[in-house]
Amino acid sequence: MEIGMNNQHGIGSWVLGGVMGIMALLGLILAAYAQERTFYTIGLALFVFSCGFIFFLIKHAFDNRKK
Repeated sequence: MEIGMNNQHGIGSWVLGGVMGIMALLGLILAAYAQERTFYTIGLALFVFSCGFIFFLIKHAFDNRKK
């Protein structure tokens, strides 16, 4: 399953991982400064989704590594 990742160089995975890391931090910041329960929930959901996606990228890299 390819999601715009270049298997030869892997730079796309690093960039996507960095972007998702920033999104995770933004989710935590949103949850920390939320005035309403809705924004708190959205912030935590964004954090959980971003962390899950980062773990997916790590799994994908290990599954496709050359032996």
